[in-house]
Amino acid sequence: MKSGHVFRGLNGALKGFSRIERWVWIGVLVALVISTLIRAAAALSPSLGTWAQEAGHTSALVFNTVGLAQAVTLSIVVAMPLLRYMLTRNPAGELAKALQTNRQSYLLEDLRRLTEHGELRFPAEELQIVSDNEALKEFSRINTECFEESANYSGDYVDKLLRNTSIQERYPKSFAYVLDEAGQRMGISMVIPMNPTGTLLYKKGALSDHDVMDIAVASMGEPCGCILLFAIGMLTDYRPDGGKSGGTQAIRTLIRSHVQHIWRVASDFDLETVPFIMQVERPSIVRMARMFGFRKLDQYGADGDPLFEITWPELREKLKSIS
Repeated sequence: MKSGHVFRGLNGALKGFSRIERWVWIGVLVALVISTLIRAAAALSPSLGTWAQEAGHTSALVFNTVGLAQAVTLSIVVAMPLLRYMLTRNPAGELAKALQTNRQSYLLEDLRRLTEHGELRFPAEELQIVSDNEALKEFSRINTECFEESANYSGDYVDKLLRNTSIQERYPKSFAYVLDEAGQRMGISMVIPMNPTGTLLYKKGALSDHDVMDIAVASMGEPCGCILLFAIGMLTDYRPDGGKSGGTQAIRTLIRSHVQHIWRVASDFDLETVPFIMQVERPSIVRMARMFGFRKLDQYGADGDPLFEITWPELREKLKSIS
């Protein structure tokens, strides 16, 4: 049990690395620990010293192998961070990043028009509210697929369907598909109005995303404590490395449709005063949240990730200031 906790802790510490890098690091550290323990045991145990003298070539082979393992693993420990730094700072990569940022100016203009004037510069049909039980089943399947690699938010399809059904019964506009230019489903948006009790529990870190049910949701005409920006998800094929072209356009479509969804849900309550809250797992989304003016709250969510908050007027003013 303890070794399992150690492994999960180590895996969490390497959360910012790719999956391959994580396994390389874990393997290197395991080899380093084992080889160090062998050398320490040899130094401290007289019986091993006697065996080494009697075994001759065998003992030399063992200790040479251990020494080589230590040398290699220590070299990797030193070299990998340097290599990673060099690869992430290469001029071509920085240029590509700058070009992508420039292309996102179109997204910023989409959002400014919506927050300032309540107008859409893009087709409203990109967002398709889930309206019946059959659609919700498919939505929950996609929900499961989008988060299957998440450390904190992956889960069983049946559990997600049960939760989503409970939420939708209280507020039918909580879930929506995001459609591409051809009208195909490329992602999902989840925006949930929370009643004051649900809001309090969520902000205190006492309500997990897995446990949000109808009892915490505000229905039309009821007091709303916050609009929970529950999740956005993109199908694998539409991600920048997923095989389809136009990854940047897909991200633009997903984000602006999510903001349209937020606008539509919040307008059913009080767009100008009800705060928006989200719990964020990925560092890339944290950076985006800060760029858009979200405030990080002191309390962490029940799932272990930081909470962020903003209001519609604050988002509107922040978008005006972003060049």
